[in-house]
Amino acid sequence: MTRSMFAGLPRTTVTRRRRAPMLADNAGPIPTLQLRGTEVVQCVQDLQNSVPLVAGKPTVVRMYPDPAGVAAAGKVTGEIAWSRGGGETYLPALNTIRLDPANPGTVQDQRTDEKLSLNFRLPPEATALGALQIRLTKISAPGGADLPIGAPPPVQVQFVAAPLLRVRVIGLRYTNGQATVTPAAIHFAYLRSFLERAYPVAAVEWSHIVVDADFRAPFNAATVDLANAQIAALRSREVSSGVDPKTHYYGLVDDNAGQNFMRGKAFAIPASPQPDTVASGPAGVPNGFAGDRDASYADWYGAHELGHTFGRFHPGFPPDKQDASDPQFPYQDGCISQPDGRFVGFDVGDPNLGLPLLALPGLKYHDIMTYAANQWLSAYTYQAIYQRLLEEDALAVVPVA
Repeated sequence: MTRSMFAGLPRTTVTRRRRAPMLADNAGPIPTLQLRGTEVVQCVQDLQNSVPLVAGKPTVVRMYPDPAGVAAAGKVTGEIAWSRGGGETYLPALNTIRLDPANPGTVQDQRTDEKLSLNFRLPPEATALGALQIRLTKISAPGGADLPIGAPPPVQVQFVAAPLLRVRVIGLRYTNGQATVTPAAIHFAYLRSFLERAYPVAAVEWSHIVVDADFRAPFNAATVDLANAQIAALRSREVSSGVDPKTHYYGLVDDNAGQNFMRGKAFAIPASPQPDTVASGPAGVPNGFAGDRDASYADWYGAHELGHTFGRFHPGFPPDKQDASDPQFPYQDGCISQPDGRFVGFDVGDPNLGLPLLALPGLKYHDIMTYAANQWLSAYTYQAIYQRLLEEDALAVVPVA
């Protein structure tokens, strides 16, 4: 007879704590969980889904369950069905959220924090041109029972066509004493990613090269003009050799760890479609510059200067640092929303750069055309650039002799 290795040890009693049920028991009615709203977002959106959706652009559905629809606090996840007029396709949420009826918060709290909304990343086939219907099919405790959701009405949205954004970035390599300074690959990658995520396009037709600059350090106020002149001359030669004349050219100049900062500038701010308008700007590690703490500030800075080439002016914020050349800008303090928080930005992220999904509160983030911290595109700027892209795409292409 083999004695157990546990023989003789004192017996212990394990007490398992019961988890509070999310559904009411027989003592009370079973609540029905309702949705406070649904947003289908690519860059910035409101609860009415009034910002146009670009066909083929990465898209996230955000749903805001009302915590009053559960009997006790707990985590939930969900499922939606999407349809383009035929059969439905089901899609699980990317995340779980905690609902607490004792601390329900508001729908605005949920909109401004991606961790408080159920998020669904639509597959490419769901974002094709035309109408899309989305409905909530399930909310459940992870690994547990479904919660009663009644029959939330489906949401209908429309995806519209958008031209390519054609961009050629020219890295300008310069000398600083005996050293040669060249923009690192990470700055090109961040700029391209930002344009793909934030601009109203499904794709960026991108190319970049590095050439020797026509200037050297130390820089002065005229350096950016020299950069733009060089970029314009290069563009003229390349377009004559077959580059698409609708391509926007941008010069990128490394700040050499902050030693040589070249303030950005567009050659002009065209009132009509002129894709031959060039711009240049700096690149470097932000270290908190304008609220940025990732690997490069070339992304939003370049998006600002390119915005000028699409005819966008300054909202005038901060007032002591920027001219107010856009009197039509609709939001206070250069923000991406009115004070009522109608618009909330949303960054779909870039796994290749380690950038996560992120909600961007409309009163904390500022329009890309400001000089303020935490920059993103407002609905106003997003739709204006979209319109200018359509106008540029309609330009006749004159064959090169």
